[in-house]
Amino acid sequence: MKRRDLTGLIAIAAIAMVVVLAGCVETEEPAPTNATTAPPITYTPTSEPTVTPTTTLTETSTPTPTPTPAIAITAPDDGDKAPEEMTGTFVLQVTDQPSAIDDFDSLNVTVSEVRLHKAGNETNETGEWMILEPSNQTFDLTKLQDGNMTTIVNESIGTGEYTQVRLIVESTEGRVDETMLDVAVPSDTLKIVKPFTITENQTVTFIFDIHVVKAGKKYNLVPVIGKSGVVMK
Repeated sequence: MKRRDLTGLIAIAAIAMVVVLAGCVETEEPAPTNATTAPPITYTPTSEPTVTPTTTLTETSTPTPTPTPAIAITAPDDGDKAPEEMTGTFVLQVTDQPSAIDDFDSLNVTVSEVRLHKAGNETNETGEWMILEPSNQTFDLTKLQDGNMTTIVNESIGTGEYTQVRLIVESTEGRVDETMLDVAVPSDTLKIVKPFTITENQTVTFIFDIHVVKAGKKYNLVPVIGKSGVVMK
């Protein structure tokens, strides 16, 4: 091969190499430019809040309360008076039916008090006891026979239903020919359970019958329920 031909081939190969290399190199395109340039963003620093110092609380004296004026209570007029409780009259009489009383020349009984039981109601289911003081505390049972009686209570009490009468016996004194006889009262109480009613402005008379019962050489006072109760008029 001639030298001229070799040189031509080398030149051709060099050109081809340049072309190949030129295709492999990427041309960096310039960044697109907007027609209108956006203004730069401006950051305005936020001012920190101003803290107002808290006012120091100072202790003050507590105000003295003004006293409330007292309420004057005046007596009600006659038209404002509370209604008075309705009452009736209770009369208690004592008698003695013939029994061992004939063994005595005298038999004095002393009653310290009379108790009445008033029946219960809606506000007081158990009821209540009323205590009365006898006007005639001591009586001789030997004198209270054949329908004779003695009144030991005559008082005004509240109206209503009553269920029981009790005599609280303080002492007894029986004598025969100047000799003392022992007369006992169980529990020192003579009791009669028999209901009666006190009505307004009416008088109720209750007869309390007492027997003297002999037991061996001793005597007991006992109430006679069957013959006791309210006298019907």
